[in-house]
Parts: sequence; structure tokens; C-alpha cells
Amino acid sequence: MAIRFYAFIFILFSLINQDLKPQSRIEGHLLIDTTIWKPIVYLSLIPDFDNLNTMTYDMIIDQAEIDTNGRFYFNTQYFPKEDNMFRIHITKKNDPPASLILGGKDENFVFLVANNSTQIVIKNTSEQELMKNVSIVGYYPNDIINQINKIVNFIDTISLNGSQAKNELIKAPIFYSLRTIADTCSNPLVSLYALYKSNLENDLIVNQQFYRNFLSKWKREKSTYFASFRRKIPTSNETKLWGYILIIVFSIIIGILLTLNGLKLFRKNNNLTNSLSIQERKIFALIKDGKSNKEISDILNIGLNTVKSHVSSIYSKLKIGSRKEVLNLNLDDQEKTYQDRSLD
Repeated sequence: MAIRFYAFIFILFSLINQDLKPQSRIEGHLLIDTTIWKPIVYLSLIPDFDNLNTMTYDMIIDQAEIDTNGRFYFNTQYFPKEDNMFRIHITKKNDPPASLILGGKDENFVFLVANNSTQIVIKNTSEQELMKNVSIVGYYPNDIINQINKIVNFIDTISLNGSQAKNELIKAPIFYSLRTIADTCSNPLVSLYALYKSNLENDLIVNQQFYRNFLSKWKREKSTYFASFRRKIPTSNETKLWGYILIIVFSIIIGILLTLNGLKLFRKNNNLTNSLSIQERKIFALIKDGKSNKEISDILNIGLNTVKSHVSSIYSKLKIGSRKEVLNLNLDDQEKTYQDRSLD
């Protein structure tokens, strides 16, 4: 009878404990060297993906002590019902709470997706690598986050070896695989996370249609994460507008260049004819009209030898050697009119 009574008390106590412990929670077990790291875990809300690697005190929403067994616990019932991106991080003893270490074995943070009904367990496997080999279980989007993080860690590893050209060749298919995850993932936040880890800034320039299709797929998403991302992608109308602007600017530049070239030619022609005397200009105009030396002699009532002398002087000043070259010179029409009037 006594055994049954104690068994009943044990079961009742277990049920009470279970009721007291919220179903929505983040808990974990972290192996840390407490001579280097503070035994405190900080929980931050990431407002948008442009702030993935940004840390301020305002972003920290909670903190939990790591007990002597390495365990910590967060009650997350106050979380929004929609998925949000969070960050778990720890700090070194002499560092302020709002501090991140990016890359290397001392990288001190990990991202996760959660809402007010998720139960998540976080564990690491080594004091030496802290957050590099962390498992996040209990909510399926974080399984894909784990995969993405492993790919990103591999990118960090190859960046330390080989030439830049070789690294770029290796990275290209890896970034493509991240974009494939983004394109096929059913969770919008994880999709976006994969994109931001896939060399986004550079790929936006050359692959705009992919990102327009991506936004079309998630057009019903109204979160701040997607609002921030949409501002990065020009719409097709914006692209057309910029195309029209570029055409107009290009046309203006071409017009200016043609005008400047015409002015240059005009000045060149003026300089050429201005080097001639009044009589030589008259003869030059008649040569342009196809007149022979004899005809010029008769028209101007001067000797044939005088005409020949003037023609020789014209050739010398204009650096030409024949009547054909005179005919090929593009004189301004006004100059030709001036020559015609001077013959009257």
C-alpha cells in the first residue's frame, strides 16, 4: 500500500513539474571553458537580415545562466506566433554582452528560427570550437539552418587556402547550391537566410531575374525581413525606367560629341581658309567650282602665270598637291558664300 502511495506522489509531482515548465522554450547544453567565457547565454532578436552580423544592446531580449552542468533555459512563450530569426551568443569574460566574434574557432554565436510554440534544444560538442558544430533540434527549419551553416563554414575554410582565383572557382558552385536551397525551401525565413549567405550583393547585379522570381514566390510574405529584402531588388518598371534614362543620357552624350566635332571641323576649315590671301580665296573658290587655270585667268582678268603662282601658293598653304584634293576639302558653306560674293 505504501509503495502505491509513493508511486502516486511521484507521478503527481512529475505532472506538476511538466505543467510548470512551458511547452515553448529554448534550452541547451554548451561545453565552455569558464576560465575564458562567461557562463551566460544571450538571446537576440534579428530585425532584418542586413543585421545578421550586427550587435547592439537593444537587440538582446533575454539572458540565461549556464549552470555547472552546462545547461541553460529560456522561456519563449512571449515570442510572436510568426517565425522570427534569433541569435544565441556567449561572450568572453572581459568583453561586453553586445559583442560578436566573426569567424574562426572563437566564433561565439549561432542563428535559429523560432516562434511562441517551438521547443528547441541546442548542443555543442567541443569547448574548442564552441558554436562551429552546434546542433539545433526540435523545429525543422533549424535542420536546414544547420546545413546552411556547414556550407558557410566550408567556404570559410577554403578561403584560407589557395589563390583568390582558385577560391572564386570553388565558391561559385557552393553559392549556387545555397541559392538552390533558397529556391526550394518551404520556410520563407530559411530561404532568405540561404540567399544572404550566398554572395548576395554581387549576385544581385548579374542575376536580377532570379530574385524577382524569388520575390514572386513569396509575394504574400509581409514580414520586416522580406520588406527589407524587397528594397534591394529593382522592379521591372524601375529597370525599364533606368533603361530609358540611360538611352537619353547616351543620346545627349553622342549629341554633344557630334557638336564638338562639328565645331572642331568648322574651326579647322576656317583656319585653313584664313591662311589664304583674298586673291587666293577667290582662286580657291573657282577651283572648287571646277574651273581650269585658263578659265580662272579670264574670270579674274589676270595673267595665266599669275594664276599658276597663286595655285602653287594655295597648295603649299593647305598642304595639298592637286585639284582633286581641293575638291575633297569640306569647307563651310558660309565660307564658300563669302568666296562667291568676293568674285562679284
